[in-house]
Parts: sequence; structure tokens; C-alpha cells
Amino acid sequence: MIHQTFATAAALMTLVSLSFPSPDLLGPASALAAEQDKFDSEELESAIKADLDDTESLNASRISVEVENGLVTLSGNVSSLMDKRRAGQIAKRTRSIQGVLNQLYVDRSDRSDDAIREDVLMRLRVNDSLDRPEIVVNVENGNVAMAGKIDSLAEKRLAETAAAGVRGVTEVQNQLTVALTKPRSDEELREEIQALIVNSVYFDDVEIRVQVDDAIATLSGTVGSVAQKANLIETAEIWGVKGVVADDVSVDPDQLDPTRRAGRYAIVSDQSIRQTLDRVFANDPIVFPFADSISPTVQSGVVTLDGTVGNLRVKNKAERLAMDAIGVTRVVNELEVRYEGELPSDAEIIRLSQQAISRSPNLDRRDFRIHCQAAHVSFYGLVESEFEKQLAEWIVDGVPGVVHVNNALAVQDDWKPKSDDQIREDLERKLKFALFDTSNQIQVEVSDGVVILNGEVDTWRQWQAAMDLAIEAGARHPHNLLNVRMHPPHGGSRIYVPR
Repeated sequence: MIHQTFATAAALMTLVSLSFPSPDLLGPASALAAEQDKFDSEELESAIKADLDDTESLNASRISVEVENGLVTLSGNVSSLMDKRRAGQIAKRTRSIQGVLNQLYVDRSDRSDDAIREDVLMRLRVNDSLDRPEIVVNVENGNVAMAGKIDSLAEKRLAETAAAGVRGVTEVQNQLTVALTKPRSDEELREEIQALIVNSVYFDDVEIRVQVDDAIATLSGTVGSVAQKANLIETAEIWGVKGVVADDVSVDPDQLDPTRRAGRYAIVSDQSIRQTLDRVFANDPIVFPFADSISPTVQSGVVTLDGTVGNLRVKNKAERLAMDAIGVTRVVNELEVRYEGELPSDAEIIRLSQQAISRSPNLDRRDFRIHCQAAHVSFYGLVESEFEKQLAEWIVDGVPGVVHVNNALAVQDDWKPKSDDQIREDLERKLKFALFDTSNQIQVEVSDGVVILNGEVDTWRQWQAAMDLAIEAGARHPHNLLNVRMHPPHGGSRIYVPR
């Protein structure tokens, strides 16, 4: 799976106090009452299996799902370690699930361990800016072991994700350790983590307490899903933190409070958004080397990013981080990409792009034509899914020297049509299990394969999530007529535009 998001505010253990707007902002009063739905194991298994079957580029017929007391066990075979992780994410997002035991076995490829090791090192150096002589990589039967020292837990996670995305890797043993070069006080760490959580659209309806002792962050509170809990842990892995403990974070979607979200949106200001952006840029492992070179301005919730960064991936990540801040309505990305050092030639950029794509277990069999002029890359060819198209772009935007990517890949038109009734049934299931929120008021209509979404949601994130789930359910070109109560989507079209 594409690495989607890496980070997303004063006395110790004190929560931010919020004022609340009129209840009318929250929608109908009936929406505020938790449904208190209880699902049996058979229903949860059926929902996860169906979602796995809908996932692009994943052979769900080889995967078995068992649920007992809220614990999911995945077993069977997958083609790559990234597919194993994608299956785990589907299970983690499912309502009422308390944990996921991922026992999927990754098929062994015919690649040699030496070839895999070389590609892992190249991936770390070329695509993920983790060229560290301190990182030692060993490979045995496709199992990658990494040892050495890095600067943060977030970099440790980046290194593992980079290795997992290499063709032929079956498992990653991450033995990297964090060497704190610039210690931060426990109080500073607590304030930073608390602010990152409170101002993120991904945690706008949760109340999380943060305590830091000797650089170990301890989190407590309630979240809505296992996936949200994993995201919470990643958010706390800022530089200076040696470890994150989340044993006291429980998963219970019925305990989430949409009035908390309303309070946070009610008090947001352009000044607070600017402060949030400075904070997230300084703590993100990809953006922070250029954080001082990025100058965000905010006017009525519209963010403009100016400045200079060293590569295209930083530019794109800064935009996504800005979009994930509470109160932001649109992002205008004016960042200039200026490669540090000797700029690779266009021919070298083409070669590096081809090599980077060939390392991916999802794209190695694809035949792409890549052009480059003045560091502007265009690539053409056929892929099997929108997932593969976006993955290719994400890989190329990390190639040194690239300043712009024109993704002209075409998705093969092998879509298998579903009946309108089946699309509606599948989408309503997904909305029930993967986009649960007591504030949502979503009605689904389907006509000739086209989904029309009506009703209301609180935020742009929910607006986009509903669109993505409609595509998963088999809809083509859904129309999103959902009203966003707290602010509009980021210039989002009413017609689905794949991201």
C-alpha cells in the first residue's frame, strides 16, 4: 500500500478546553445518539472478506478471515509484503474490531537475496532520503533485517516501509535504534504531541491524554478503530521520543463525541492554523529538513505554501500535511523544487525512474514509457487499477532531480459491472463498518452504476472517504452531493477525481 500519511495542542496531562457552538451545527439531534450496534463474529468476518474482495490488486480468494471476541486473524497467502499490509489495514479500519493478527504468508519470489538487498539499499538512498551508512541491511530467503541508528521513530518506520515496498521482500525485521542527537524536554514533547493530535482532522472527535516521562510518550483515551489507534501512535513518534506506549488507548466507536469536533472547528483561526502548520512541518520526517524554507500564509482558511524544497516528495507531503490540519479549506502549493547538489541529467532521471518502478512488487511487470525534459517527467502505459497508477506517481516523485510528474498512465477498462442493488448494498456496508460516525447523514442512490451521495457529513475528510468507499463498492464516477457542515472540501469536485 502506498504510504498514505506520516504525521497529522499546558500543564502535564491537561486537556485543551474548548467552547461549543449551537447544536444546530451538528445536524439532527437524532444523529448525536450512538447507535450502539453490536456485531457478531460472522457479520464482521463477512464484512472484512467483502472489503478484501473489493480491494484493487489484491487476490482475496487466497485470504482467510476469522474473528473471535473482536480479534481478527488473517491467514493464507499474498504475493507481496505490501499486499499483506494492505489486507491488514482493511481489517483494522473495520468497526468493532479490537485487534488484528496478520499471519498472511508472503510468496517467495525467484529473486536472489543479493538482488533484494541491493534494491533495498537503493530504495533507502534514492527514494526515501535515508542514505545512512549506519543502516546495515542483511537478507536471507527474502527476510530483510535492518540494524543501525537513526534520528527518530518516524525515520525507523519510513525505513521499514521502504524495505517492505521492494519486490521479493517477504518480511522486515526492524532492529534500528533511535539515537537522540538533540534531546527535548518531556514537557516540550508532551506539548508537541498533544498539539499535533488536537489539530489533526484524523483525531477531531477524540480526547487523548498525553504523558511523557524520560522521552517515553504514554497515550490514553478512546479512539474509533484499530487503524485510528495505529495512526495515533505514528503521530506521537516525533523526533526526541524514544518510545510510544498506547496500552491505555481503547477502541470503541460508540464513545466518540461529535460535539468535540464542533468545538475544535469553532475556535480555529488563521493564526492557529499557521502555528499548526509550522509544528507539523517541523515534526514530519520527510518535510522537516526543509521546514525553515517553507513559508505558509493563511487567509480565511486558505493556505498558500511558498518557499523552496529539495525534492518533489517534500512538496507533495507538505501539501497533504496542510490539508490535514483542522480549519484548512484549501491549499495552494507554490513551493519551488530546487534540487540540492548537481542536477541529474534527463537521461539519468529516466534511468532512475525506471529502476525505482521495477523495484515495486505491484509494478515490476508493467511496461511504461518514461519521458523527461528539464526534470519534468511524463510516463505512459497501462495499469490494472487506480491504486497502481497512484503508486507509480508516488514512486517517481521521490526520484532525485524530479520537479514535476505528469501521470498519463491509463487504467485498463476491465471493470466488472455490478447491479445497482449490489453496489448500493456494498456501499452501505462500507459506510456502516468503515465510515462510522454518529454525525453522518448519508443517503445512497444508484442509477445505471452511478452512485449519488446525498445528505451531510461534518468534514471534508469524511466527504472524501465516502467518495473512496463508493469507488471500492464498484461505482463509476460517483456524484458527491454531500453537504459539509464545518467547512467545504478542498476545492473538491462533485465528480470523483482519483487522487
